[in-house]
Amino acid sequence: MRRNGRIGGRRKALRRAPFLFSAMLLALAFALPSLAAGPWQPWRPGLESARFALEGSGPSPRPELVVLRIDPARFAFRLLCAGNRGGKARTAREWSREFGLTAVINASMYMKDQLTSVGLMLAKGYVNNPRPAKGQNALLALDPLKRGLPPVRLYDLTQTPIGRLRLRYAALIQNYRLFTPAGKNLWKREDQKWSSAMVGQDHRGRVLFMICREVYPMTKMVERLLALPLGLRAAMYVEGGPEATLYAKEGDREISVVGSFGSRPEQTQANTEQWALPNVIGVVPIP
Repeated sequence: MRRNGRIGGRRKALRRAPFLFSAMLLALAFALPSLAAGPWQPWRPGLESARFALEGSGPSPRPELVVLRIDPARFAFRLLCAGNRGGKARTAREWSREFGLTAVINASMYMKDQLTSVGLMLAKGYVNNPRPAKGQNALLALDPLKRGLPPVRLYDLTQTPIGRLRLRYAALIQNYRLFTPAGKNLWKREDQKWSSAMVGQDHRGRVLFMICREVYPMTKMVERLLALPLGLRAAMYVEGGPEATLYAKEGDREISVVGSFGSRPEQTQANTEQWALPNVIGVVPIP
């Protein structure tokens, strides 16, 4: 009787197996979209955000990388400069409201005159700084002058001469690279640590606006950027300290992240307001 009972139980289990298997497949089908989405939160087609925790470094709050990923097929990129906009620097929120920008990030570091970029910067119909900076080998190119060129492209100047890019794009923004095309970290000094705003581009051509509010060593930051599931093919450093800003607004959603003064908690918390910025990169939806 015991043996027959076991056999009967197995037969019943086998009869139930197809139904159980179908239920498992159905549950997996519903689960897959959320798994595929990962940490990314969609705002609208072509625009999504994510937050990535970074390992701690010192007594400051646990560092976090905030990322906005933008599809150039759905958003147009603009370089806006105070020099040809009334000479007035604006906060990222003010740039956004005045010019209808969905997202705003620093374009570059700037000089003591509070207007001029430290590297080459050309906007469409306006020259901010005509002189390339030595050692800055990242160049973000916007506003193509010829058909067939990508609308936005982050170039490595060790591979593409700057003179060639002047003939291809109307807007050029020069900054420091974070890593080489082969993925070699270019930031080695442990004492180089601060809040950081960065712009990258992935292998699908999407542009990433990135910021870490907490003070964090740049050599570790680059390591994390290469290890995270961002698919970066290139990235550049655009600003550090309290001036570093990432702002975005779409409907009820809003992101406003600013850099901090130092690594101690009270220094990080001290800066909560956006600083006025002379040059920014903004995006607007393509109709």
